[in-house]
Amino acid sequence: MELVAFQAVPPIEKEGLPYWIFWFMLLIIMLLVVFIFLRDKSLRQRISTFLAGAKRRSILIRLKFQMKKERQKRIASLKRLGEKAWAEDIPHEESEAIRAELRGLFEKRGAFQMEWDAALRELEKLHKKLEETIGFYRKKVEEELLKRKPDDELLKRKKEEEKALKKVPHKDLEIERQIQEVKAEQAMIRDHINEVNAAVGEIESEGRGKRREVEKEIHHWEKKKEKIQDRIKEIEAHQEELFFALGRVFDDRRIDHPSLAVLYHEIDDIDHRISTLQHRIETLSGG
Repeated sequence: MELVAFQAVPPIEKEGLPYWIFWFMLLIIMLLVVFIFLRDKSLRQRISTFLAGAKRRSILIRLKFQMKKERQKRIASLKRLGEKAWAEDIPHEESEAIRAELRGLFEKRGAFQMEWDAALRELEKLHKKLEETIGFYRKKVEEELLKRKPDDELLKRKKEEEKALKKVPHKDLEIERQIQEVKAEQAMIRDHINEVNAAVGEIESEGRGKRREVEKEIHHWEKKKEKIQDRIKEIEAHQEELFFALGRVFDDRRIDHPSLAVLYHEIDDIDHRISTLQHRIETLSGG
């Protein structure tokens, strides 16, 4: 009875705070934070300073990136100025040493270019030779295989003939003799087929050897061509440096020549943009 009475007692419901009280308390906290922010002047200033600093750093990064691009443009313009002065053969005493070095480099580049062209022609001939070699030995193999084709067909017929003889229900001595004769013929045919296969193998082996010889030559000339190309790239890189140096001479001295006026103006525009960016960077950096 006590157990029944215990089970009949209904469970006690747990009571909690209503949801609207939670949201009400959260609103009160937010209002207090806003009130403190409005009253605390130093806090406002710190937040404002932090936000302003983040914005300033972002602007500085952008300005420095623009500065880098403008300096790269200036280098490119000076190179073009040097190339133009070289192409127009505009004399200046301070540029004679650079011009003499450029002449030597152009002579070297021309010599290496001739070597590169010769290597390319040799490679073209070798690739053609390789194709011809592969084609020649493929044709020889095909010719040998054509010789084997009648034997293949004859061997097939002999096998069918042997099969038919073996199916005879009552084999006498004559049938047995014919079976042995057919087997002997098959052996002779196989010997001839093996001879052809051996000849094919020899041709293929010889072809592989010839192909490897040509491929070895191709590899040699490809490596030689790559080395020549590397030397040409080194010379071109040095030429770029000298064109830049020549452009700086003409920019510093501002040698008067009609064909250089446009490039002078382009460099002046870039210098103005660099100066403006530098001033803005120094101002934002507090310099």
